[in-house]
Amino acid sequence: MSFPRRWESVVFIAVIILLSFYSGYSQQNNTFYLMHDVPQSNLLNPAVQIKCKWFVGIPVLTSTQLNYSNSTFSYNELLSTSGGTSSLDMESFYNNIKKTNLISTELHLDLLSIGYRRDDYYINFNIAEKINSGLTYPGSILDLAWKGNTQFLGDTVEFNNLRTNTVYYRKYSLGVSKVWDAYNIFGVRAKLLFGKANIYSGKSEMSLYTDPNTFNLEVDGDININSSFPMTINQNADGNITGITTGDIDYVSFLMNGKNKGFALDLGWIHKYNEDITFSASILDLGFIRWKTDVNNVQLTGSFDYSGVGFGTGFDDAGYVLDIRDSLFNSYTQTVTQDKYYSWLPTQIYLGGMYQYMPKLGIGVVNRNVIYRNKLHSSITLSANTTLWNKLSGSLSWSYLNNTYKNVGLALAWHGRGLQFHMVSDNLLGIIKPMDARTLNLRFGFGLMLGCPKNKEEEMKMSNPYNSMNKGNCYWSKRMDKSYKKKKRKK
Repeated sequence: MSFPRRWESVVFIAVIILLSFYSGYSQQNNTFYLMHDVPQSNLLNPAVQIKCKWFVGIPVLTSTQLNYSNSTFSYNELLSTSGGTSSLDMESFYNNIKKTNLISTELHLDLLSIGYRRDDYYINFNIAEKINSGLTYPGSILDLAWKGNTQFLGDTVEFNNLRTNTVYYRKYSLGVSKVWDAYNIFGVRAKLLFGKANIYSGKSEMSLYTDPNTFNLEVDGDININSSFPMTINQNADGNITGITTGDIDYVSFLMNGKNKGFALDLGWIHKYNEDITFSASILDLGFIRWKTDVNNVQLTGSFDYSGVGFGTGFDDAGYVLDIRDSLFNSYTQTVTQDKYYSWLPTQIYLGGMYQYMPKLGIGVVNRNVIYRNKLHSSITLSANTTLWNKLSGSLSWSYLNNTYKNVGLALAWHGRGLQFHMVSDNLLGIIKPMDARTLNLRFGFGLMLGCPKNKEEEMKMSNPYNSMNKGNCYWSKRMDKSYKKKKRKK
């Protein structure tokens, strides 16, 4: 297909933004993080081990995650209703704007997952499809759209960090965790990545100066956008972008493409402070993908001075904006190349703690931090975790996510011999009333638990030392005594 020539560079930028919004569902698993009895929680902390000898995820249904996250507004926060009629509430929207804003989406689908435990070691293998998307935008650009440029008279305002990273890749991972001593468990997971499609913006800098006397504009910009997708960017004789064309896509070749390789690491740690308090920490997605196939790099650079139609004419004047658009596109150099490039995964850092208030009731706290395009986005969750009828566990949580307190989460998990099931959401209200939510989140999955302990005695023999239910287990003293004798022999 092709786009009309008259839209020029606008088309390419619009396609990028649209893909950012519709590419999938950003990872949010705060409620799930401390549910160590569920095998799939190992995906959030590679130190987590299972009670049984084997875990076999049901193919395609092992763990599926959908997520939408908006740090600035919900759908209904954009609208105000009066007399049965809804209209845009721009003032309310404007009051929620931050210096840097993030919209992210995610879809994760586990194709295969296997775990095996032997003595102090737990080894697991996983294959998954991942579609992640994130769009960051500066609040200053919304200031300009809402209040016009008259507020910036005599000042230079910057519109940096308008950036996106939309990626689809397949992940093959191998992880191992080990009971290090009576108090610590460490885990590491190596991940081989194969990229399928990507839109990744690099440098994004733009500034605007409005002369306080003549109302003339001075605009400077340097924007870089990379993509890996079967498409052609068309240019005219002057080098200006005239449209985007996609031919017939061979979907088999697209899905089996193994030329865009990447690598990532996950690190995890669980520390038993005492019989009632357990700390957890993990760092996920330390890695990158190198893109080599169907690559396009677009560089938009330039500066121009624009003389408006007179003082007092602002960005609320349609003709004024169109004149600026034409002048901007004619002044900017548009360079298209096909050079290989790297895209980095958003790194996640989890910190958690659990206090076993009663034998079957724990109080937990989780802090999650995402480093996206050199910006830190944080959230915090408080939870009450309980075990019912020995095999059914649940968690009720409250979270501060996306600059709002309106997040009540719920998790349920069945983990016994045989079938295992879990369903988790960090914002249950978002599922019930999605138009009022800034976070829409759901994770669910099924698996088989094999070689599980048949009674309490067997469970005590093979149980994880950080399991707070194991009151009276002599594993601790035996492990410490074993370590002491080993060190003594070395001396």
